[in-house]
Amino acid sequence: MIVGFVLIAAGLALAAVTMWFWRTAQPHDPVLGALRIMGDKRFRSADDSERKEMLRQARSNENPPELR
Repeated sequence: MIVGFVLIAAGLALAAVTMWFWRTAQPHDPVLGALRIMGDKRFRSADDSERKEMLRQARSNENPPELR
């Protein structure tokens, strides 16, 4: 019975570590930077001028200054 509890606890710990890893291990892909902004709730609720500014900022941060 104790072995069962240990295995259940190990499974829950593994699931928690997996969820943490998936949420934190998002690679920074400069091509998809604007799409990440477009999927945000704040982007959808913004007006047209705010959306353009948000996209401009996302695109300007995509490439480090030495690569521009």
